[in-house]
Amino acid sequence: MLTVVGYYDWQSDEKSVSDQDFFVHCSGRYRLIHKEEFQTERPMGAANYQLIYIAEGKARFKINGKIQILEKGNCVLFHPGDPQFYYYYLEEHPDIYWVHFSCKKDNIFLRQTGWGKENIYYVGAHSSYLHLFDGIIQELQLKQPLCEEQLKLMMQELLLKMGRNRIRENKIFENYNKEVEEALRIFHNSPEKDFTIKKFTQSRGLNYYRFIDTFTKQVGTSPRQYIINIRMTTARELLTNPLFQVSEVAELTGYENPLYFSRLFKKVWGVSPTEFRQLNKGN
Repeated sequence: MLTVVGYYDWQSDEKSVSDQDFFVHCSGRYRLIHKEEFQTERPMGAANYQLIYIAEGKARFKINGKIQILEKGNCVLFHPGDPQFYYYYLEEHPDIYWVHFSCKKDNIFLRQTGWGKENIYYVGAHSSYLHLFDGIIQELQLKQPLCEEQLKLMMQELLLKMGRNRIRENKIFENYNKEVEEALRIFHNSPEKDFTIKKFTQSRGLNYYRFIDTFTKQVGTSPRQYIINIRMTTARELLTNPLFQVSEVAELTGYENPLYFSRLFKKVWGVSPTEFRQLNKGN
């Protein structure tokens, strides 16, 4: 296991406390290379705060009695006294940074930067976090003049960057949710129109892949499949009207090629448009 650690002094650990506004006790990095697993279990928690950041791979945490599998870009903030149970497994390729620090209860800086009572935060994957963690570890190892103040500033910068990126991620998430709602409205109002996701995302300044991922998670199916489902439902209704030819139904639902339309219809409903019409005669 790759282990890089720095301690303020030889007594610094999870039991250390300080009455200063911000004080960094120890910090490190763990990356499993040969060791199959690494685990920490502290039922009574630590006397100080511990921030754990997943730089790569996955890590498992027991929060409120439930195992949570967290991936790259997530972090966990344990408050003083919070039970600490976490597990790293070689097969999940974890690369973990951590730091123990003290600050006063109801610290204004923590509150202003978005760190509440919850434990799990998604802050994204940013190289600036790693540079700050590496800098904190090195500062603890070298103990240069005014290292306490330097550590305080670096720790606050780390929490500030993570807090700001978390707020940004939440705003982006909310924005994409609104765009998904707009896409759904367009799909239902004009299912026959030639609609491409790429044109939609480009016209609204969205990331194509992120939009598809958000849509799929929120709706349960991809945008393309959702459009097909709407069109095929509309087609089924139109086919119950004998005045429409199959080719006309195809065109009304956005398909210029009746053969392609028939293949899609059969794939969705299990029968061809002609067979569907025969089965529903007299209904």
